[in-house]
Order: sequence, then C-alpha cells, then structure tokens
Amino acid sequence: MRRRKRGIFGIFDEIEEMFKEMESSLMKQTGSSGYSIQVTYDKTGRPVVKVQTYGNVDKDALRKEIESRYPGAKIVGLEKRPLIEEITEETEDKDKK
Repeated sequence: MRRRKRGIFGIFDEIEEMFKEMESSLMKQTGSSGYSIQVTYDKTGRPVVKVQTYGNVDKDALRKEIESRYPGAKIVGLEKRPLIEEITEETEDKDKK
C-alpha cells in the first residue's frame, strides 16, 4: 500500500476542517448559540463578510450590526431565503447540469 504525500497546506486544511467539525459538534451538544465571521476583501477593496451561525441567532439584528461595522460589504451566509420555493422542470434540469 502506497501512502500519498500531503503538502503542508493540505495539513492546514485538514486541521481547519477538524476544528470546524469540533465547533459544530460542541454547539449542538451544549444547545448554545453564536456566530463567527470571516472578513476578506475582493479585488476592488470591498469587504466580503462570511458569516456562520449556530443555534438561535437573530439574523436580522446580526445583519444590521455587520452592515454598520462594514458599510457596503457583501455579506455571505445570511441570505434571505423564501419560505416557499416553486420548483419547475426547468429548475430541476438546470440543477442536474
């Protein structure tokens, strides 16, 4: 059996994934709530805020807080999704491609 060599960055990716799994598991066990954000910047210098929430978080209040701290930022992870979504054959065909 041959072992595949991993690069140094692959190890960091695995460690990051392990921490995410542990954090998610811990949040589910304790029943607590919270959020984490990651701020990066796109090519034009506009902030991009990635948000991950756990448990019962007021997403509207969190969105307002992020918008006040990072004006004009693109916020990922707090998108408003409709309660009811109509699925047609065309939509299903696009998803398959």
